[in-house]
Amino acid sequence: MIRLLIRAPGRFKKSFGYSWDGLKAVFVKEESFRLESVALVVVLVLLAASSWPIWKKLALIAAYLLVPLAEIFNSAIEDICDGITHDRRPFIKAAKDKGALAVLMAIVINALTLVALAACG
Repeated sequence: MIRLLIRAPGRFKKSFGYSWDGLKAVFVKEESFRLESVALVVVLVLLAASSWPIWKKLALIAAYLLVPLAEIFNSAIEDICDGITHDRRPFIKAAKDKGALAVLMAIVINALTLVALAACG
């Protein structure tokens, strides 16, 4: 147990480095992720100016973060598929389409959350 605690800071630093590299890669490669990042800034500014209670603001932020999260997974799926082949294959198309569907579903969840939060007093 002590050994685990001693090694934890180094492992956390490595993990953070990998995450940072992933963020840079997705930001450079994916235009959708960059647009979603700009939209997140807009959402945060609008929420900061709103009179909504903190729980509503946090709920909307959490729902919105599902969109870039799905985009990151979709990008990873596309990278793996492109690493396998650039040929048009049904299983590659299906995998990429499912990744795109995950992004769409995250957007719908976000929109439904916004509607629900706006509707409740």
